[in-house]
Amino acid sequence: MSWNIGELDDIALRLLCIDGLGGATLSKLIYEAGGLIEAAEAVQSGNALDVLPSGACEMLCERMQQTEVDSYRWSAEAVEAKVVLVTDDDFPQFLSPLPACPCALWYRGTLEALSLASVGIVGSRRCTNYGIDQTTKFTKELVNSDIAIISGGARGIDAAAHLAALKLGGTTGAVLGSGLSFPYPPEHEQLFDSIVESGGVVISEFPCSRPPQPAYFPRRNRIVSGLSSVVLVVEAARRSGALITARIAVEEHGRQGFAVPGRIGDIASAGCLQAIADGWLGIALQPEDIAMEAISSWSRLSSINRNEVHQ
Repeated sequence: MSWNIGELDDIALRLLCIDGLGGATLSKLIYEAGGLIEAAEAVQSGNALDVLPSGACEMLCERMQQTEVDSYRWSAEAVEAKVVLVTDDDFPQFLSPLPACPCALWYRGTLEALSLASVGIVGSRRCTNYGIDQTTKFTKELVNSDIAIISGGARGIDAAAHLAALKLGGTTGAVLGSGLSFPYPPEHEQLFDSIVESGGVVISEFPCSRPPQPAYFPRRNRIVSGLSSVVLVVEAARRSGALITARIAVEEHGRQGFAVPGRIGDIASAGCLQAIADGWLGIALQPEDIAMEAISSWSRLSSINRNEVHQ
């Protein structure tokens, strides 16, 4: 189940909104205690020492007491956000087994959008017309194959992927590096509203009143990777956050990664060409091939998850 903000007790919300408490640690606390409220009570009483190192309970308890829950409630209610915990049945199934999985996701829209085969489309913020054209071309085939488009809501290729999916009547999900009350970039607020209205989802691992911070965007990228059956890079310089997302997908999350080739000498495509040459990203020439790989990967990942549940 997912939670409306009014369904969470103050003590649970205080623990959930502590800044600096890692998702993996909080997840372990919740599993060990048997629930979010039980985990918060264990921290308050100092009985979480099996999970937390010595002295951590006291520090977390102080932070919980300093947390003003009213602001978190108001900010979530203002954007009609819900929260889903890693222990809930409707938490994204491909995300929960991964390392550094967030303990909770705050979201607007419908989580069903994350249950489809999906392709994470990422790329340069300073994209070219070629990049936008290729993004639209690949998105069209993916949408026609009932594949969801996942991206990070950023300027450039991310926005082009979301917009193409919306225009074509497809499903798309945006992962933010800020709380949902601080949509970033701010000029994409209407885009995010359109994603929600179309039956998609806008999500963040950060409480709604949390403004964007540089450290949050790598964490966003990990979620984009984890939610995607396949990751496709469209235009990326040699040093690019999009390539970092793809590297996480391939090396840590066991996903297939592809890159759209560009012209030799174009700075915007230099990272894609190098990744293809190095062999850790496949070359994306035909959208149909990416669609087939996404469906195959989704089926494989679903089978793995079903087997784990039955075991």
